[in-house]
Amino acid sequence: MLVCACILLLSFSAPSYAAGACTDTKATTNVSGTEKGQTLRNASELAGAVKNAKGGETFILEGGNYGALKISNIFEKPVTIRSANPGSPACFTELRLQGAGNIVLDGLIFDYEYSPGDKDSTTRFTIYSSRNVTISNSLFDGGYKSGVGHGRGLRLKDNVSITLSQNTFRRWWKGLTGGHGNDITIRGNTFYDIRSDGMAMGAVDGLIIEGNHLHNFRGIRGGKDHRDMLQIMRASNRRSTDIVIRNNIFDMGAGDYAQTIWMGGDGKNLGDPMVRHQNVLIENNVIYNAHAHGISIHGADNLSIRRNSVIRVRREKDGGITIPRISVSPDSTSVVIEQNAVSKISGYKNQRDWVILNNAAIQDVSRGAPGFYDSEFIYYATGPANGHNEYGVRPGSQIDRLNAGSTLVKNYPTRK
Repeated sequence: MLVCACILLLSFSAPSYAAGACTDTKATTNVSGTEKGQTLRNASELAGAVKNAKGGETFILEGGNYGALKISNIFEKPVTIRSANPGSPACFTELRLQGAGNIVLDGLIFDYEYSPGDKDSTTRFTIYSSRNVTISNSLFDGGYKSGVGHGRGLRLKDNVSITLSQNTFRRWWKGLTGGHGNDITIRGNTFYDIRSDGMAMGAVDGLIIEGNHLHNFRGIRGGKDHRDMLQIMRASNRRSTDIVIRNNIFDMGAGDYAQTIWMGGDGKNLGDPMVRHQNVLIENNVIYNAHAHGISIHGADNLSIRRNSVIRVRREKDGGITIPRISVSPDSTSVVIEQNAVSKISGYKNQRDWVILNNAAIQDVSRGAPGFYDSEFIYYATGPANGHNEYGVRPGSQIDRLNAGSTLVKNYPTRK
């Protein structure tokens, strides 16, 4: 690959709005890399090193505040920037990758602090029009306004081959947003203390969301935020294709309820093939929540929903709206819904290309009726008391006999 003739922009001075950022001495990360590289001690040294990089270099950063990182260059080989010490990581107050390529960021902190006048949508960390970028083992640390999360964690747009792995997103209005790209992988990340959406993605061809943990979202009492743990949007009047949502834990915990996996119509014409999601697999996830929209899919072609555990936990308001279920719009085609543990499945109207098979109907409303939770589950932990939920499958239960629900319940999170 030829080196792009783009301008390389680097800024490492801490801007005035970030006063107080990068000062949390308790914030730590993980560092996966063990390769040797050039050790750098401050923003000036990093700026010079990246400016002269040709590709293939590894820059190892001592702890401290490196201010804003802005790169607009495609390197011949991956350039790695990582912290030397996970107990004292390098910290950035801004990230702007624009037209960049072949970059690995590992074990870093991206820290935002609210300043008076900042909008909910304030965005300090972006990847636009870039390719072959990996961010791993890092912390996206939001800011509080009136005690709740503020700002956007990371925004993506018009990218190819982006991987987010083993990162933490916390204290945000919205954690991860954007799309308009190809081959986006979101694997092994943790999202918590989010006020609105955990992930809100759209217009992606090749989207893998796997092995993530979303839990303990926290809204504003009386606020107007609409919470979705995971939303796949059509807001740009464009579908997403080849979507895999697998092996994730969605847990209300001791936090506030939310819609869990939501692919709504967004007011679009679902008769238009270009807005209908295609090739969607939702597999082996665990949902503990208190909203009717557990897994809700509109206008999808070639859809498989299999081996998910969709479990209701309690909130202040009771009733049908609090019981999560699987809902698929009847116009969806080539649909398979099998081996799920869930209270209800809606959308099937004898369509010839739908298969509904070996699902375990569970409920916590009537103790004497089939599928009651006490006969289906062993309660290892409950949200309000423990901060997380953990329901194991009771031997001989309906779930056990049908081999239904997610296999993750066998060892998440305390039993090995």
